[in-house]
Amino acid sequence: MKKKVLVVAIWILLIYVLKQNHLLSPDLDRLKELISENSNYAMLLFVALWGVRLLIFIPGITLMVLGGICFEPLLGFLLSMAGIILSETLVYIFSKTFIGMKLNKFLKNKSPKLRALLKTYNYKFLALGIVCPIASTDAICFLSASLGLKYTTYMLTIIVANIPMTLLYGFIGPSLNGSLLGITAVVMIFIIVTIMSVNAWNKLNKCDDFAVKE
Repeated sequence: MKKKVLVVAIWILLIYVLKQNHLLSPDLDRLKELISENSNYAMLLFVALWGVRLLIFIPGITLMVLGGICFEPLLGFLLSMAGIILSETLVYIFSKTFIGMKLNKFLKNKSPKLRALLKTYNYKFLALGIVCPIASTDAICFLSASLGLKYTTYMLTIIVANIPMTLLYGFIGPSLNGSLLGITAVVMIFIIVTIMSVNAWNKLNKCDDFAVKE
């Protein structure tokens, strides 16, 4: 209960700060104008939101779309990638420092097949989880870090796998004010990527060519 109250309080504070700085305007043109006038502040605030998003339950997809709305395409993409690196680095540190051993032990006792799957396919599993729009990317990052994936491999996989999805989600925001064709194209790509990634996961999950590792 205390955690829920804290999250609500943080959200109220965040909304208040944004409103006081006139960043909650429903007029996208006005919002972009305000951001261009305070570009350095807006960029720092955007990356900072990535750093605290897990504490206030902001999905990464939301920030990718927001980056596409608020900034120029290339700048929004670069800021989102910087935020992703920051956010998932914090996930890695937290997992390795606080819950890695406990989670590893839990998987070993309760879900040895999933543990074996993660250890066998490691970075491939991580990449698939990032690409799949309906998967919980942060949960998969927690699992990958807890099972010993090296930081360099972990981060390189995250960067490479996130590039196409960040570009896609960044395009969603501007397309909301665009043509119906643009919106339809984005939705279709979203559906196709989801189907392909789910099928790939099902194939991995059905494989019996890996042993349960101790």
